[in-house]
Amino acid sequence: MVVSNWNSSNSGAFPNMGIVTPIPERLLARLWQKRAARRSGLTTGSGSRVRVIYPGRPGRSAGPAFRNALLEVEGVGLVQGDVEIHPRQRDWEAHGHGQDPNYNGVVLHAALQVDSPLTRLQSGGRAQVVGLGPLLEGEDPPADGPAYPLWGLLGRLGYPRPGSAEELASLLDRAGDDRFLDKSACFGRFLGEQGPDQTLYEGLMEALGYRHNQAPFLKLAARAPYLSVRQAAGRLPLEARAGAIESWLLRLSGLSSPESYRSPNMPMPRSGFGPPLSSREWHCFRVRPANHPRRRFGGAARLFVRHLDRGLVEGLRQAANAGAMRGLISALTVLGPPGREPAWIGAGRARDLAVNVVLPFLHALEGRWGGPASGREHLALYRRLGKLQENELTREMVEHLVDPAWPGVVATARRQQGLLHLHSLLSGAH
Repeated sequence: MVVSNWNSSNSGAFPNMGIVTPIPERLLARLWQKRAARRSGLTTGSGSRVRVIYPGRPGRSAGPAFRNALLEVEGVGLVQGDVEIHPRQRDWEAHGHGQDPNYNGVVLHAALQVDSPLTRLQSGGRAQVVGLGPLLEGEDPPADGPAYPLWGLLGRLGYPRPGSAEELASLLDRAGDDRFLDKSACFGRFLGEQGPDQTLYEGLMEALGYRHNQAPFLKLAARAPYLSVRQAAGRLPLEARAGAIESWLLRLSGLSSPESYRSPNMPMPRSGFGPPLSSREWHCFRVRPANHPRRRFGGAARLFVRHLDRGLVEGLRQAANAGAMRGLISALTVLGPPGREPAWIGAGRARDLAVNVVLPFLHALEGRWGGPASGREHLALYRRLGKLQENELTREMVEHLVDPAWPGVVATARRQQGLLHLHSLLSGAH
């Protein structure tokens, strides 16, 4: 099976639907969500048939109407990507999507009034166009109709549809372990190329980024390497370290004006740091204040200062080796001033960092060091952790993969991670 982002350059004649009064966009989106996977007759401008396996997750922020749709395209195969919906194809440019990088993941532009077979993306790529006329025919399918055939795809990838709650629990445990071990293997590869502290530092920085900002956070970790940050901050008084690191990260992010960091008490170190990023690399539109990069810089700075003397790896390794999750969560939580501000890094985010970064990293590190347990205690700690915060991906996967008659199956972090592993498989990430 081939899964890919699909921005074909094929062209061909595509008849205009000839609809004079378009249906409102919101109603078209509802029709796509309810009917697209149960209708035939969708074709691209080049005449290729399109079968919608999964219409995608409704977008809730700036960007396309549906995320991570799965489409089977004649002559191409299985395609994964975003879908944008409009009454008229020309609404794409009228709404400014052609200049918006948030829409570069669109693989299908669906409209009632179609003018051409392709829509140009900001990246220079092109998305195929289909007409939505076939969705206007007939009635909505019954609520108890067949679900999206995601289990059929997962079965081909080694995860067959479970027949009971117990089978689903076992499957999710296995998928959750696969995700953990994949992360451990990834950290192991980085450990072969750079030091442990820089590897863990990059993992934490990337995970602190709101999902649209993970890439610039990772770049920032390269512009402000851990060793340079530690050495420069170590020369400062203890009470000045957090503010200094925060101001350095802010300056190097490109999100501050020169006036905001010209302070005699917070000078930028003269060496060891790279040039600032461009502010255009960051996604800040409609980001909740707690998720804003500036807020995350403050949390990162205070977390790193806490473990500055012992080193990041040693500080978190000692917390994890106590054998109880409580100590590790405490070591990753950064509270705000009493009664004034929310936590810089709350307990929920700390648990996410432990599961997605620290424990798989330590598992990889112990494997390289050849310790007596070779990281098994960190895998065991991960398996004992209770449920994490829900997010849109875990909710989506529960909706489409978990039988409503099996409530309470997804009761651990391991099983939530299993859902995310299945999502990655469906998205072609493995």
